[in-house]
Amino acid sequence: MGKFFTQSFYIPENDQARITKLGTYDVMETHNNPAFDTIAGIAVDIFGSSGAFVNFVDSETVFFKANLSSFPNNHVERKHSLCSLTVLSDDITIIYDTHLYDELKENPYICCEGGIRFYAGAPIVTEDGYRIGTICVIDSVPRKEVTDLQCSILKKLASLALDKLESMKAKRMLAKVADDRFHHVAHDLFNPLTVISLSAQQIQRSVSKTESIYKLGSTIFEKAKSIEYNISNMLKDDLSGEKYMHLSIVSFETDDILDCVSKNFSHILKNKEQHLEVCSTRNLNITGDKQRIMDILGNFLSNASKYSSAGSKIILECEEHPHTVLFSVTDQGQGICPSEIGLLFKKFSCLSSRPTANERSHGLGLYSAKILADLHHGKVWAESAGKDLGSSFFLELPKD
Repeated sequence: MGKFFTQSFYIPENDQARITKLGTYDVMETHNNPAFDTIAGIAVDIFGSSGAFVNFVDSETVFFKANLSSFPNNHVERKHSLCSLTVLSDDITIIYDTHLYDELKENPYICCEGGIRFYAGAPIVTEDGYRIGTICVIDSVPRKEVTDLQCSILKKLASLALDKLESMKAKRMLAKVADDRFHHVAHDLFNPLTVISLSAQQIQRSVSKTESIYKLGSTIFEKAKSIEYNISNMLKDDLSGEKYMHLSIVSFETDDILDCVSKNFSHILKNKEQHLEVCSTRNLNITGDKQRIMDILGNFLSNASKYSSAGSKIILECEEHPHTVLFSVTDQGQGICPSEIGLLFKKFSCLSSRPTANERSHGLGLYSAKILADLHHGKVWAESAGKDLGSSFFLELPKD
């Protein structure tokens, strides 16, 4: 005990790995959870103590997920916490009387009125052996003994706390899967909705306002815009890893992909009087999820159109390399600042460029493109000479 409050003693050698593991549970500085309060309450009942905690030990701070005591805070400094000692061992830590140790007498939570005289803590140990927190009991009077049954139950409560952590983590992962799938589907709807709107407008321009088909075109346009508006609002209201996605792997030709993508965007490009040039060194046969690869290239083309002026040229290209196939989309648009290149494929990134015709952008397309490329064991990246100097987006996929 004489060395307890020297940092070299209470910081274990694997502390950084332990803290990293703790971070995966996303539990720090969050609200108290009733389940942890119940665990702490059982500990109070078993020990007949004046207080109990469920704690998690971070680099400099010990956070309370349950605090059944008179202490008003939801955290303490690690150097002042007896739980810093508990995470050094898989065994239960018991201090029958803190006043028997000179180095503890100046501890602010021991020397204060009604301070800690008795402490017993069991570490919360992950399946891979990291001691990330504790379930502990305290009392303002010292004790002479602790029973084996009390120790056994305290250990079981620590295991129960870990089970709750794992359950919370699993639920968050499922929520992220559902969230990402929703955002991906919602984002995929925007391009066809734009095509529907433009087609409806084209119908209206081709006939007299007195004809019934003109009214039909007006109805189609209004409904498409209404759906787009509702989807946009849902995305804005829900700006909350990795997701699961099933790939339908088939064999297809690269020229077929280029042709399908260019046809899908012909209305959008025509509306901005933009010219698409398609280049291919050779028609190749590759395997993958054809629709998802089209989604990636479609997103690249959509961005090229959005961030380029009317009348500009966009190049869609496919090149063969020794072990890979490289698709690229190059535009003459706004370009990308060097400081923003690294943000392009992150979720909900907010960059300085703005669509040239007030088109919508939700920061999900490139994020989805990266996930899809990763699932194909490929990669995506972007290059730009700078602001107003255009940009190129690349998709590299392995050959068969």
